[in-house]
Amino acid sequence: MASYEDSDGCVRLLVSHLSSLKGSILIVADEHWSDVDWSSTKRKTKCNMSLLSNRWDVHTNAKAAGVDSLFSDFNFSHCSSKQFDSVIYRVSKERATTNHVINQAARVMKLGAHLYLSGKKNEGIKNYAKRSSKLLRHNTQAKKNGSNYLAIIKKNGLLIKSLADNNYAQLRTLQSLNGGKYLSKPGIFGWDKIDRGSAFLIDNLDDCIRTFSISSTTVLDLGCGYGYIACEASNHNFKHITATDNNAAAIIACKQNFERLLKINHDVVASDAGSSIDKSFDLILCNPPFHQGFSVRPRFISKFLHCTSNLLTGSGKAVFVVNKFIPIEQIALAHFNSVKLIKSNQSFKLVELN
Repeated sequence: MASYEDSDGCVRLLVSHLSSLKGSILIVADEHWSDVDWSSTKRKTKCNMSLLSNRWDVHTNAKAAGVDSLFSDFNFSHCSSKQFDSVIYRVSKERATTNHVINQAARVMKLGAHLYLSGKKNEGIKNYAKRSSKLLRHNTQAKKNGSNYLAIIKKNGLLIKSLADNNYAQLRTLQSLNGGKYLSKPGIFGWDKIDRGSAFLIDNLDDCIRTFSISSTTVLDLGCGYGYIACEASNHNFKHITATDNNAAAIIACKQNFERLLKINHDVVASDAGSSIDKSFDLILCNPPFHQGFSVRPRFISKFLHCTSNLLTGSGKAVFVVNKFIPIEQIALAHFNSVKLIKSNQSFKLVELN
């Protein structure tokens, strides 16, 4: 568990208010909540607390601490209208996600309930607070607390017109994804494009496989997103492909793309860097989330590398594609016998691990 200081400041601001709340509360949590100590949070909270998270690690950590938790793509269908006295939400990176959550929060809040909304100025928290206040018919603004902002918005009513969320819940076919080959949706990192790093890996996969002295019959796509790497890799002579991701939206999209496109045996598993998978694989392909907006701390990189080393067969190999500036080779030496740079371009590098 990371230290309290490692956790997100906006999340800490929200957690500090939990002890004063009464009744039933719903916490809506994405990756910003990954470092929360749920046991401590639960002890400080006297109200009836529920958690809805689109992150497998957040969900499982909270559940292990005895918190009533549900893992889903921010699907509020299990919640009744006017059920909660408070909804707690640290705004997400993507506008469609944030607007979707605010719309759903407004529905499940009781009349007179409060929405606790936190975020940073450059994330648009002031505008989110303004639009939420209009939606809930309460004239208030986000207040600054250091570099973080908090808005406490009371539900005095509800406007008929909700915030524009780009049909958040719906999978859709995009022409930008190999001419409409793939289904995707908001809530997945890089959901409306083919990631350049992933494309670089696939473009060089033939050469990688030819140089590997292994029988690559079982393959894992670690951090699969909507499934691009796994689906493109299925063109090779593999017997079974497994894909895993920490994100609920990615799991939904990848399952659908596998059903539509794969003609070999396959599985899609929700897991945090594959830590809950009990199989081993001949080949692991990974474009890890070491991107701007996600953690590039050595601890986070080490988690992916440690899990990868545990998931490989004795003769198995892993291929990671990462941004050139990430020092993955140095960190990987603590987990693998061999670390080799395969290829690089101006932006990315392919690294072989075994």
